[in-house]
Amino acid sequence: MTTQQVVTRKSLRWELRGYDSRNMALLWVGQFVNTAGLMMLVPIMPFYLDQIGTSGTAETQTWAGVAIAAPALALTVATPLWAKLGDRIGRKWMVVRALLGLAVAMLVMATAATPLALVAGRLLQGFLGGVVEAASAFAGSTGSNKKRGSSLGKSFSATAAGALAGPIAGGLLVGTGGLKLLMFSIAILATVLAIVCAVGLREPQRRQQNTTNPTRNGKSRQHGTLRQVPGATTLALAAAAVYFGVYGLIPVYALHVDRIVDSGDSGSLWVGILHSVMWSGTLVGSFWWGRRNDATGRPLHALALAIGGCAVSIAVLALPLSPFLMLPLRLVQGFCFAALAQSLFHHFSHHAPDSQKSSFIGTANSFLLVGQSAGPLLAGPLVGALSIPTVILIMAGACLLSFVLVLPAVRTKQQQNFMRTTC
Repeated sequence: MTTQQVVTRKSLRWELRGYDSRNMALLWVGQFVNTAGLMMLVPIMPFYLDQIGTSGTAETQTWAGVAIAAPALALTVATPLWAKLGDRIGRKWMVVRALLGLAVAMLVMATAATPLALVAGRLLQGFLGGVVEAASAFAGSTGSNKKRGSSLGKSFSATAAGALAGPIAGGLLVGTGGLKLLMFSIAILATVLAIVCAVGLREPQRRQQNTTNPTRNGKSRQHGTLRQVPGATTLALAAAAVYFGVYGLIPVYALHVDRIVDSGDSGSLWVGILHSVMWSGTLVGSFWWGRRNDATGRPLHALALAIGGCAVSIAVLALPLSPFLMLPLRLVQGFCFAALAQSLFHHFSHHAPDSQKSSFIGTANSFLLVGQSAGPLLAGPLVGALSIPTVILIMAGACLLSFVLVLPAVRTKQQQNFMRTTC
């Protein structure tokens, strides 16, 4: 190899690093804005619905449950469709499309004068948006396999930061009338980001296929199926179960804290503090789990550990603990939660053909969204029929079921790695 070839190769390597850094920066900001917009209404949804026309606790809680679950329900249907389109026309354009969809949804929500209009905006936010899902598919296909975990970890840290900042902004503005202005601002910012991403994002290079599947006549085919992902079926069920438990806890947990504190004002304050602590743990954990998955190459092992941590930390919350004792439990839950989606996506992306990474990640995400939407929808009726500690234990039991479902896939993967190293 000549000196000129070495210099050219080094220059290309540094250029690619620059592109990757710019890609990650744009994706991070896009995910942060999307998640902040999605989550800013979640803790204060009943208060906001009161402002636009609901009457009575029962009606408000019903609309609140529907509005909270609406984006996840729409995303469950839309994500596989957008993912397939992304594989065809490019993942960059799915990020641009999702940001523009977020802008449209925010405009609808900002002008909503009835609960039904607000739910329509939330549905649009799920169906047209999906910035996190589009960015995750982009991050999952960027860079080498050795750095995929770090890319996904950085990507999900934006989700944690947005989930931390959004509710704080919403809580500060809900009583001042500035919430609609914030929605308009997010719509404008999302539009600007879409334009910047259209110009600045660099489409991930599609590498030579090394996961081709031979057909009977000896030829290889470029397209794979989910059957080539080890443990795909049980992992899908486990994903739905753990997200059912984690997100089903959200509407129950506020009531649980308020009952323990036994004071309306301090109860809502502690709900906000514990919410922030959880997402702070997620923010820190996003980076740590991403680096761990790269170092060990065992995302399923990380997934099992994290699910077990969620199950234990949620189960202990059923005890009549003081808010101070709940702080470390919420921190642990947030830290473990950070590993769930990124480890699942890492595993699916690793076994996906390069031309179908978006589709594989989108399918995996759909199962997470099933649990994310079903949990809050069913939590309300469960609280009406059972005690709050019992419902919390049911959510912990869903996480435990997920842990049991993941174990066979972990063992199978370990056996495959062992056979590879000994042969």
